[in-house]
Amino acid sequence: MNTQPIPNETDSDRPNSLKITGDAKPMVPVFSCTVYVSKNDEGNVRGRVANLAGIDASGNSERDVLVKVSKEFKSRVLKMFEAGEEIPWIDPPMPKNESEQIRTIPMHL
Repeated sequence: MNTQPIPNETDSDRPNSLKITGDAKPMVPVFSCTVYVSKNDEGNVRGRVANLAGIDASGNSERDVLVKVSKEFKSRVLKMFEAGEEIPWIDPPMPKNESEQIRTIPMHL
């Protein structure tokens, strides 16, 4: 007798799926962090979050800047989410400057 579960359409793309369904399925909130990055004449990189006010950072590389802003973004959003507070999203996001590039980071809490 074959005891292997029959995969459904949603599991067919994920052969290692745990097949957790219904109320047992954990809720993992995901938020989008929109960051505008730019480089100045000295080569330093600056980034600012466009969809949540007051988060910016600078550093020697884009990676450094994105790590800094993503940590602050996650910390702030997590506190508000756990407290049941409304998150003050800027929607639509602030306009970007001509010298800035857009980076979008999915943030799992």
